[in-house]
Amino acid sequence: MGLFAVCFVIVQSCQAPATGLDVYAKDSLKKLSVREAPPMPPATVFSSADGATFKLEELRGKTVVLNVWATWCAPCIKEMPSLDRLQNLRGGDDFQVITISIDRTKYEPAKFFADNNIKNLKPWHDGSYAIPGNLQLRGYPTTVIYNTDGREIGILEGEAEWDSPEALALVDYLTQ
Repeated sequence: MGLFAVCFVIVQSCQAPATGLDVYAKDSLKKLSVREAPPMPPATVFSSADGATFKLEELRGKTVVLNVWATWCAPCIKEMPSLDRLQNLRGGDDFQVITISIDRTKYEPAKFFADNNIKNLKPWHDGSYAIPGNLQLRGYPTTVIYNTDGREIGILEGEAEWDSPEALALVDYLTQ
């Protein structure tokens, strides 16, 4: 019994303590991680079906949850309503959810939003199709979290429940 206790203490002392975002990487956010060398935010100009454009750098000063998705991606479709609810619950001066579609045209995400009652998000589109490479994405959906300085602080590959208690707690932590 004594040897087991000593081994347990040694193993526990060798493990890194949960800090920062690690504390929130549970339940639907269990895939949330921090990359050792995150890429710089893309300078891509995104557009919408109504002719609006924007760059991520325009959101400096806000915490941003950036979701890269497509209308042909089943997990993306499943996840989108929770991103819409997150924007409704927490969106404001210090926080924003941005969705970037990699569909063929900027009209496909706009139609999807209209058909599925997604009303708190704007359907942005990457017409250059550069964002997956710029952000070193391995699949869809992928969500990248940026701090107020425009630096990537977390990434989640795959779908999540973005209006879950753990996601709301994460956003509250990042915007305090």
